Amino acid sequence: MKKKKILAVLLAGIVSSTVLAGCGSSSDGASEQALNLVGYDFKSLDPNKVSDSDSFTSLENIYECLTKEVLKDGKETTELAGAEKIEKSSDGLTYTIHLRKDAKWSDGKPVKASEYEYSWKRLTNPSTGADYMTLLDELNVKGVSEVMAAAEAKKSGAEVDKLVDQIGVQAKDDNTLVVTLAKPTPYFEKALSFRVLAPVREDKVKEQGDAFGADPAKMVYNGPFTVSEYAKGSKIVYKKNDTYWDAKNIKLEKATGHIITETTTLVKMFEGGELDITSAAKDDLSRLKEKAKNGEFQHISGPDAGAYFNYYNVTRGVLKNAKVRKAMSLALDRQQFLDVVYKRCIPSYGLVPDGVNCGSKIYRKEVPQTLKTSVDEAKKLMTEGLKEEGITDPSKVSIDFLLGEQSSITKGIGDYIQKTFEETFGIKIKQDFTADAQTYYKRRTEKDFDMCGGGWTADYNDVSSYFTIFTTGNGNNSGNYSNKEFDSIVKEASAETDENKRIELYKKAEDILINQDPAVMPTYYSDVNTFAKNYVKGYQIPKFGGSYDLSGVSIQGK
Repeated sequence: MKKKKILAVLLAGIVSSTVLAGCGSSSDGASEQALNLVGYDFKSLDPNKVSDSDSFTSLENIYECLTKEVLKDGKETTELAGAEKIEKSSDGLTYTIHLRKDAKWSDGKPVKASEYEYSWKRLTNPSTGADYMTLLDELNVKGVSEVMAAAEAKKSGAEVDKLVDQIGVQAKDDNTLVVTLAKPTPYFEKALSFRVLAPVREDKVKEQGDAFGADPAKMVYNGPFTVSEYAKGSKIVYKKNDTYWDAKNIKLEKATGHIITETTTLVKMFEGGELDITSAAKDDLSRLKEKAKNGEFQHISGPDAGAYFNYYNVTRGVLKNAKVRKAMSLALDRQQFLDVVYKRCIPSYGLVPDGVNCGSKIYRKEVPQTLKTSVDEAKKLMTEGLKEEGITDPSKVSIDFLLGEQSSITKGIGDYIQKTFEETFGIKIKQDFTADAQTYYKRRTEKDFDMCGGGWTADYNDVSSYFTIFTTGNGNNSGNYSNKEFDSIVKEASAETDENKRIELYKKAEDILINQDPAVMPTYYSDVNTFAKNYVKGYQIPKFGGSYDLSGVSIQGK
């Protein structure tokens, strides 16, 4: 979430998922308010069931939560959105949330507090099968830990349903939602902008059943846009939602997202006038930077909140061995990897990128990264780890590396990893590509891989979001990782109100995850390198949400 959110993210997504933070959102009235940009295939439009960044990009624009993240003066801040007022009790345990009375769905019906209650309880109920089923437990909502315990104990559906109905989320009336926590949670209000907590219409779920979220034409939306057209693998079209409570301030009438994975194609379309916004990599990036310096178009650059890594499936083959996993991580020359594959981004030696808060402090400034590349140490650990698994001939080891859709970028990633580990250790790496993004996410969710390219963008601006996904049983725990000490530390940190103590707890958790008992191989932190035509104004780059926010966009002087 992605933000964060969101998101679980496809490794190749960095090349096309960043957008421009523009300078103003008013329209001059003369230009057609239509935009062409990069689009993404969604896995679902059901807020409760989404966990991938491609789907979150759609959710960012078609649904509204109680709050929203906005960029002001270069910093992310939280503002009220679907909520008009939020009151917190003096003990920090009760939140009384007053909804906007003018908020409506795209079919004209009012948005009700009961639809937030239904959504949050549906998310939490194990029968829904949501990847974010444990989110309200991570936010310490009262009664949710009992639901999780009942699910783990395989209690009956009726027993679990009763416990779900009793959790601390209740609609007092049509416009008032009351949330009760078991413990004060420092990041609770920040999490309210996360799209899995958007309201959901029960009548639509009952009407469509398991197909809910699959057909945009059958959905209703409470955000600034609707999905008016969708062709898998081709395009997605967003149209202004005229029933949105703040529709008068939404200038953009239509945005067409072209679903293309090759960055070279995107750049050609941008330069040819078919796209208004693009990202770039390698030689294209250098060339577009020079053109931007001459004022041909806008260039926005800087760090992002995406942490990219290779997941280890710790239940398969030699990757069960922590020494083998650590050896692979130590052997990777991250800067060389980026120079070969992207010619951009920031080498990562930890789990959390810069700019993410832990209370009022930036976590990465308080906790230095500790992982260091060391080929000699890597070879030693690999030999020891394979010996412990009864293997003396490394050439007998084959690791399946799931990469997603094949493109010049994903093929470059696969080639580099394959060459590095075959030359360093003598083990075999099989590059495994999928037909489309949906197949990749399905296989990742089903843990059908040995190693998997991916990453994570925080769901909200708190360091906790990078850690909870690795707790035992978490729906986004792609590699089946389980470490009781890690689980205990993360749970303790979630309710710790002293930010210095929280930082120390997460420092311990990160050391376990990266060094002692590796769950992932860190590769890089994403950056922003986006180019937009000079007539595009008001783009937002949600640091903790989908790839772009269209609500402030206008076209001026085209």
